[in-house]
Amino acid sequence: MCRPFPLVRTGNHYHRIAALLLITLLSGCSLLQPQPVPRKLPAIPSIWAHAETNLPAPPLREAFSDPALSRLIEEAVGNSFDLRAAVSRIHAARASATISGADRAPQITASLNASRAKRATVVGGTVVSGIGNYFQSGIEIRWEADLWGRLGHQARAATLELAATEADYHAARLSLAANIARRWFNLIEARQQVELARRSVADQQQMVESLAAGYRRGIYTATELQQARSDLATAENQLAARKERLVRERLLLQTLLGRYPELPPEPPTTLPEPEEPIPAGLPAELLTRRPDLIAAEYRLHAADERMRQATKNRLPRIQLTASGGTSSDELRYLLEGDRLVWSLVGGLTAPLFQGGRLKASQEQARANAEQAMHQYAQALLKAFQEVETALSAAPLLAERQRTLMRTLKNAEQMERQARERYRTGLGTMEDWLKARRRLYNAHSALLEAQNLRLQNRIDLHLALGGDFTPPGEIEPTAEK
Repeated sequence: MCRPFPLVRTGNHYHRIAALLLITLLSGCSLLQPQPVPRKLPAIPSIWAHAETNLPAPPLREAFSDPALSRLIEEAVGNSFDLRAAVSRIHAARASATISGADRAPQITASLNASRAKRATVVGGTVVSGIGNYFQSGIEIRWEADLWGRLGHQARAATLELAATEADYHAARLSLAANIARRWFNLIEARQQVELARRSVADQQQMVESLAAGYRRGIYTATELQQARSDLATAENQLAARKERLVRERLLLQTLLGRYPELPPEPPTTLPEPEEPIPAGLPAELLTRRPDLIAAEYRLHAADERMRQATKNRLPRIQLTASGGTSSDELRYLLEGDRLVWSLVGGLTAPLFQGGRLKASQEQARANAEQAMHQYAQALLKAFQEVETALSAAPLLAERQRTLMRTLKNAEQMERQARERYRTGLGTMEDWLKARRRLYNAHSALLEAQNLRLQNRIDLHLALGGDFTPPGEIEPTAEK
């Protein structure tokens, strides 16, 4: 608690000094503690509603066991211009923190001046002129006594903003790694879809050729031949669309890897199966694992420090200034001790009227603190929603994949049966073509479901703040 000093009754001069100190301290007592921004944060659940286990999430490279993917992520982390820009932002924030902290230290400046001038004087009615030299050297030291901690708040805010920028870098690195994994699996699926479409086109072409030959011999009707040609055109259209997607996925991965115009490596011919369901960890662990939440929390604390600084900007300031130097009309005498002069000045300044600028700055800082609090709360809600969404989707996507596998087996069996019935004359060409379309559609849907399951696993790792980057990652301090 601030308590004013008693008045010293030893003369009017001391009374004035004591009264000034009393006013200063009383004003400081009334403004030292700004009204804090009330925290309105969402409640953190004790467990996840859809989690099978609550243990730490493993790294992504352990979840998929794909060495090629690990190499691609490492390459992308090393080549990404976005990450290099994030590293540059860290360097800028570090310099800003140094600048903000420098105000707490004494500011020392040195000066050395030399002048040459012609002067004229009147002596006995006669003008006498002459040219002379004048040299002056000096050192000045300025220091503000951080009586209320204003400069400390400024320095801590800049340090917290630096930490938030570093957390942004880690969030960007995780996002890049996740995008590489997504594009890699999309590329694998796109390649499989192209191969499937090619087989479909080849089968349809063979079917059209067989039907055309039979039509010329009068075995098949024109309707059957026309239906086969229509199916061939549909298959060719699907092949073109899937080739276009394959090219697009290659270019996206190529850009993320930073290796344009060099193409990315050829993906495997099959999609990997995700490992067993990963443990989710406890909800509270997100606060220390997810870099975006860490950055939001740092910015919340930095905004609080800025609010306290803005409040204390309205308080009086005490500054000390010490200066010393020498002067001479001859350079060789500039360093002589008997020419040394010095001064020591202490001053107190207090803002009285600035057009409402300081009060508006205080209100602005408080509004920024409220905004940071709301953004942090929204980031928490978004993090919980992302985790719960991925956790709840995981078993549903696994069940969907199992169902489509059964559908594919049934489609294969139905296609064989329809083909045999047609060859023996017990079925129609239309039934066989429908069975073939169902077979290819089932196979395509299964590939899509496998990829969706992998994509969800990536989303879950990212939502849990899991590690995506293999050994050899870039650290912010490694960039010079």
